[in-house]
Amino acid sequence: MKGTTKASRTQQRILDAAIDIVQAQGGGQFSLDTVAKHAGVSKGGLLYNFPSKHALIRAMVQHHVDDARANIAEAEQAIAGDPYRHKLMRSFLKGLCSKFKNDNNAASGMLAAIADDPSMLDPVRTFHKEMFERIQAESEDPGLAKLVYLAVEGINHNGIFQILDEKQLDIEEQLERMIEILK
Repeated sequence: MKGTTKASRTQQRILDAAIDIVQAQGGGQFSLDTVAKHAGVSKGGLLYNFPSKHALIRAMVQHHVDDARANIAEAEQAIAGDPYRHKLMRSFLKGLCSKFKNDNNAASGMLAAIADDPSMLDPVRTFHKEMFERIQAESEDPGLAKLVYLAVEGINHNGIFQILDEKQLDIEEQLERMIEILK
């Protein structure tokens, strides 16, 4: 952790604790007292790093977006040299596959936590707008890219709203199948 300050490590510990709580219990059980206890800091220490519940939730949403960007960037690097088409769309799918394996309902928990202030979703909206525009601009077949993007967003929304059983849908298998279709 060279170059990481004690304050940033504490902020990350608090952020990780908040995400753990939302994943495990949903947004309804999300309180600053619970987060502070789970992070091993005082409530004053939590408030020093995140002056309000609103600020903590904003940081959680931004973390979610940053994580998605990192997963996609990592996937882009991994397939940069392959001879197949639709590299960005496949990177988007591979990034989503990675996120799916590591994300235990965090998005649905955050959605419950931000229900009182929809503007907290602005970083998510911006990310998806940028990603969609980039996919459309870089795709050899924008129609196919749009279709796959909409299918992916359907998968995301299914996960957020827990509409259908994810195991029954074989989501990882479906994402891998879409990646193969895009070659």
